[in-house]
Amino acid sequence: MKKFKWKSTYILIFSMIFGSLLGIFLKDYVLVIKPLGDIFINLLFTIVVPLVFFLISSSIAKFGSGKKFGKIVSTTIIVFLTTSLVSSIFMLGILSIVKPNINTIIPTETIEIESVSLSEKIVDALTVSDFGDLLSRQHLLPLIIFAILFGFGVAFSKEKGEPVKRFLEGTTDALLKVIDIIMYYAPIGICAYFANLICEMGPKLIGTYASYLLLYIIACILYFVLFYSLYAFLGRGKKGIKEMWKSIWGTTFTSLATCSSVASLPVNIEASKKLKVKKEVSSMSLSLGAAIHMEGSSMGTVLKIMFLFSMFGKNFYTLPIILITLLLATFICTAMSGIPSGGLISEILILTIFGFPTSAYVLLTTLAWLIDAPATCLNATGDIPSVLIIEKITKE
Repeated sequence: MKKFKWKSTYILIFSMIFGSLLGIFLKDYVLVIKPLGDIFINLLFTIVVPLVFFLISSSIAKFGSGKKFGKIVSTTIIVFLTTSLVSSIFMLGILSIVKPNINTIIPTETIEIESVSLSEKIVDALTVSDFGDLLSRQHLLPLIIFAILFGFGVAFSKEKGEPVKRFLEGTTDALLKVIDIIMYYAPIGICAYFANLICEMGPKLIGTYASYLLLYIIACILYFVLFYSLYAFLGRGKKGIKEMWKSIWGTTFTSLATCSSVASLPVNIEASKKLKVKKEVSSMSLSLGAAIHMEGSSMGTVLKIMFLFSMFGKNFYTLPIILITLLLATFICTAMSGIPSGGLISEILILTIFGFPTSAYVLLTTLAWLIDAPATCLNATGDIPSVLIIEKITKE
C-alpha cells in the first residue's frame, strides 16, 4: 500500500488556507473545531520529552566519543549564536530604514513585578531540583543535559552498557514510528489551529501594533527567503538550497500553527531524514535548536526594544544602546529560551536595563503575543539550514 504523504506542500498549504478561511467567515463555529487542533498539539507535546531523551542519549551511546560530540555541541552553539546575531542586526537595519507610524499611548495601570536574580535563573535554565521535573517540556534544556550525561555513561560502560544501548536504539526507532502515525493527523490539526489563530488575532491587528506586526512579518519573510537560502548554500552549495526548500515546509506550517519550536521538533527530525543529515548531528543539533535557536525571538527582541523607545519618545540611536540591544537579542534571548516563563524574564530585563516604567510591561507582552507565530516559525524552521552548516563544519 502506498504511504500517504501528509507532508506534501499542497496538503499543508490547503490546510492552512482552509483553516484561515474558517477563522474569517465562520467565527462563531471555530470553537467547535478548536479541540481538533488541541489534540494535535497535545500529541506532539506528549512525544517530545521521551523523543529528546532517547534521541540524544542513544546517539551519544552509539556513535560518540566525548571529543566528537563535544565538537558537535560547541559547533551547534556557535552557529546558533551567530545566526541569532545576524538576525538581530538585520532587524535593526530594517527598523532603521522603515520607521512605523506610532501613537504614544502609555497605559495608566501598573503591575507589580518581582525582582529578578539572573544567577538563579541561569541555574534554573540548566538544572532542576528533582528528577521528576525533567519529565516536562518546560524543562527541555535540563533534560538535554541529562540525556547527554546518560549517553556518555552508557558509552563509557562499554560491554556492560550494550543492553542499555540496544534498548535506547530500539525505543528511539519506536518513537519515530509513533511520530509517523501522529503526522497522518497533521492536516486536520493544522487546519483547526489556523482557524482559531485567525479568529482570535484578527480584531487586534489595528493601529500601531498592526504597523509593527506587518513590518515584522515582512522582515521575517525576507530573512526566511534570503538568509535561509544563504545558510543552505554555505552548508551544501546550490544543491543544498534546492534540497532545503523541498524539506522545510512541514516545519514552517507546523510552527506557524502551534507557535512552538518544541512541537515542531518531530517535523524537523523528519526533514533532516529527507536531507540525509547524519543522525549524530541532527539528533543533537535539532534537540538543542528547539531549546536555544531563537532567530525569530532575537528579531522580536530588537523590535520590542525599538518599539518602546518610540512609544516613550526616547532616542535609541546611541552606540551603547545599540550594543546592549544586540547583546540582549543574541545572548540573553538565547539563554532565557530554556527557562520556564523566559519571555517574561527577558521582557522584565528590557524594562530594567533601559529604565522604562513597569506599566510598559503591558505594551511588551501585547506585542510579544502578536509576533509569536512568525517568530516561532523562524526559530524552528531555521534549525534546518543551520544543521547543514553544522554538519559541514563537524565533517571538516
